[in-house]
Amino acid sequence: MINTKKEPLTPQARKEKTLNLREEHNAYFKEANIEDALYIPKMAYRPTGKDELYISFFPSELEKEVDVYTEFVSIDYDSEDAKRTLYLHKYNPHWKTEYEIIESSNGFSRHMIPVSELKIINDINSRRAKIEVPEIKEVISEFKELKNPDEIFSHRAAIEALVNIAKTLERIEQKLK
Repeated sequence: MINTKKEPLTPQARKEKTLNLREEHNAYFKEANIEDALYIPKMAYRPTGKDELYISFFPSELEKEVDVYTEFVSIDYDSEDAKRTLYLHKYNPHWKTEYEIIESSNGFSRHMIPVSELKIINDINSRRAKIEVPEIKEVISEFKELKNPDEIFSHRAAIEALVNIAKTLERIEQKLK
């Protein structure tokens, strides 16, 4: 009989995977001037009897009394979101009483936090747009230099201006893809 059950990640492997996942978000932390951001990737799941998705934190994670940044991962710490969305769980000083506690089969307690309480910080699309801003600004500056067709008296010149505007818009569209 073949054993299909995977071995759980070692603490070292989990730490390495977390560091690799965090790489995607380090530019945001640097830009936002957030030194030592607490980044803890989590599984989002729908507990039995609940209507929405939750993540859970160990008391030791919430006792740090700081905001927690997260993204959704599998049990093996593989990203489950192609857009690599970064979420913020704003520190709640009343976490001990406001969040439901669940206990795992091995005796560990965790506090369940609804995903709806998380704030979306950014995703790969918004990060990509920030990277491409200088290129887009170049195209937009070209666009501003185009003549307004209303100010052109000849029909032919107006058509040329509209064609140039169309080409510029196509270039902007390509840069945004």
